Amino acid sequence: MHAKLQRRLRQIAVVAVLALIAAACGAPGGGDAEEPATTEPPPATSEAPPDTAEETPDTTTADTSDRETSGTVKVGFISPTTGFVAALGIDMQRGWNMYWEQNGNVVDGITVETVFEDDAGDPDVALTKARRLVEEEQVDIVAGPILANTAYAVAEYVAGQGIPSFHITAADDITQREYDPHVLRVGYSSSQTNFPAGQWAFDQGYQRAVTICPDYAFGWESCGGFVSAFTEAGGEIVEQIWHPLGNQDFSSYVTQIQSASPDVVFVGSAGGADAIQLWNAWSDFGMAGSIPMIGNCCFADQVFLREVGQDAIGAVQSFTYWVEGREDEEVQAFVSAYEEAHGEIPSLYAAGSYMMAQVIAEALRTTGGEVNGAEFVEAARGVSLENSLYGPLQFDEYNNVVGPVYQTEIVDRGDGTLWAVVAETFDEVSQFWNKTPEEYMQNPVFTRDYQGN
Repeated sequence: MHAKLQRRLRQIAVVAVLALIAAACGAPGGGDAEEPATTEPPPATSEAPPDTAEETPDTTTADTSDRETSGTVKVGFISPTTGFVAALGIDMQRGWNMYWEQNGNVVDGITVETVFEDDAGDPDVALTKARRLVEEEQVDIVAGPILANTAYAVAEYVAGQGIPSFHITAADDITQREYDPHVLRVGYSSSQTNFPAGQWAFDQGYQRAVTICPDYAFGWESCGGFVSAFTEAGGEIVEQIWHPLGNQDFSSYVTQIQSASPDVVFVGSAGGADAIQLWNAWSDFGMAGSIPMIGNCCFADQVFLREVGQDAIGAVQSFTYWVEGREDEEVQAFVSAYEEAHGEIPSLYAAGSYMMAQVIAEALRTTGGEVNGAEFVEAARGVSLENSLYGPLQFDEYNNVVGPVYQTEIVDRGDGTLWAVVAETFDEVSQFWNKTPEEYMQNPVFTRDYQGN
């Protein structure tokens, strides 16, 4: 009870501060990202809800105790569709919509309605949008957002309202030290796929590594997974480089890597523009192929490959949970359908949101359309993911998946487009790696100052 009281007091303090910030400051500027076609699954065609980033959030607590489905379940979907990670958020919406387009948005007589909100990749905006969804739209479920810092801001608030939230974000602690039974991740934690990357790198004979990661929660946790496993195996981290999100020039960082002369470089990218800008600088300095480069889940993803093209072949590899070229019937059916609809191979953000919709739909069937906080999340945990887009998954006691991690390589699939294929599979990887949850969580979450080494 003491821990929950502390959490609640923190939550009240955060909301009060953010209310003042929102009153004083507008939302960050957007970009020219593609707008989603609809604001809810077909057959709805209404316009997107207005941007409310500049509104001052009401600091009252929403009363959710008497909510009933009444034949409709409303989902609030938060993702960035403007700003430097807009490509990720648009893919999320596409994957989510595709599930309902293929399966219909009526589940055993219950209509699923979606209200989309753009958080622009900003945690303050994300929390404002979450409050609007809960208090004004009266949503029953919240899905998203994607960046770790936005997820941390939203997950605690939504859980505090007794509303279930579903994530594909990688933010470690929402299913670790800050575990709440109202929160379920249909995906992997930030560090999870990078533990086998660190072990694999050492097993290849690499002794000295440099890491380069964005300077926020996801980057700290991505690097922490690699660093902790690599150093535990016997490797040495000679330098860690941190860069701001939305960085435009990576040339000075490439120079630092050259000076350090490592055996291998680990890139813990948030994906999108940052990954592309890093690669452009790396290539401009003639580094492609000179030092082995290992990426996390998001580095050599489709968002990256669409821009980089053939230069990525043989030059990058990643450790991830979504492999669009994996020889699996369900994966290839999804890829074909998505490509037919959008003219692009789906990224992990599209695949993850598709799975998130699938889990919610199956949970609604189990509960008869009732959405009762943690009980609904418990029903979602029981959804079979034995043959998911990511491979065979199960949920651990902290509502995070245990499943395969794939080492990938980039190939031309034969028509000039690139995709990742599986080079090696690491089965049943846990967010706690080779430790028990109790042992693992005796240490703090990975930060810039704590990397597990």
